[in-house]
Amino acid sequence: MLQESATPTGEIYNTLNTTTMFLDTLLARLAPYECLGCSAEGALLCAACRDDLPHIPSRCYRCHKLSDDNKTCVSCRHTTDLYAVYAVTPYRGVAKELLWRLKFKGAQAATAEIAALMLPKLPVEPSMLFVPVPTATSRVRRRGYDQAVLLARSLAKRTCLPYCAALRREGQHEQVGSSRAQRLQQLQNAFYSPRPREMRGAHVVLVDDVVTTGATLEAAARIAKAAGAARISAVVFAQA
Repeated sequence: MLQESATPTGEIYNTLNTTTMFLDTLLARLAPYECLGCSAEGALLCAACRDDLPHIPSRCYRCHKLSDDNKTCVSCRHTTDLYAVYAVTPYRGVAKELLWRLKFKGAQAATAEIAALMLPKLPVEPSMLFVPVPTATSRVRRRGYDQAVLLARSLAKRTCLPYCAALRREGQHEQVGSSRAQRLQQLQNAFYSPRPREMRGAHVVLVDDVVTTGATLEAAARIAKAAGAARISAVVFAQA
């Protein structure tokens, strides 16, 4: 079910994405990356530094109360459609730098390393459908790719489970620096689904790079719920 947009916008996006991936791969061969943690040559994050990343305990993403298997706690469950949110590491230090390189320096090689760290956190089930949370289109234009799409594709490929770009972003608002109340207001009508049937009956796993207040994931989850998703979880690399 790996699907791409057949629209001219989708074709332009795919062309830009392929070009930037080629350039990043070429540059990585000519000038190999150095580990952000120890400066060892060969990768943005070496095996030893990956093992040294601090881990987030199993807890509710909203109130941070400890919970079984990262499930949303009973108290918060009444106000969100998210069954669970799986986050690998706090958004600081090497993890923050790694995402910064992916998002702002064109280092798409970081995708594989980040996805490899996300996967063990996620209890994989056959009913899962990986759905990226779309980034603001203004940012995608500047970068030439959407990091959430790259991560979702990588997770789908690693698990042999389906991927679908079942969500689209309507607004241009960038959420960095906004409070939870501001984010909720900005995200009221931020998402829609051009393919609601793809999510019907599935365990939709929303994929993003960072969760801050959870407002973006919740807005995306509402659309998946309205489309008939049987369950909605999310997996992210870092939690701010």
